[in-house]
Amino acid sequence: MIQISEILNLIFNTIGLVAIFTLYRFGLIAKYKYLFFGFVCIWFSSLFTVLEGFFWPVFLNFLEHFTFLLSGVFFLFGIHIYFLKKREV
Repeated sequence: MIQISEILNLIFNTIGLVAIFTLYRFGLIAKYKYLFFGFVCIWFSSLFTVLEGFFWPVFLNFLEHFTFLLSGVFFLFGIHIYFLKKREV
């Protein structure tokens, strides 16, 4: 079953990911690759949420939650590296 909130979440996450990628590309924000990977994992989680309405609901539900877990791990590493670099300065 498809819910409009899931579609809108995917659309807004896509817009946010494109904005972050563009800012990275032009050097307007710092290039912390782990934080970017965290955002990509959240986007994949939204994609899996929408796709589970069409096919393989159990498997895609697992992937949805697993990518949320990965995004948390990437954000944790990204923040940890940020504060390690800040402490060295």
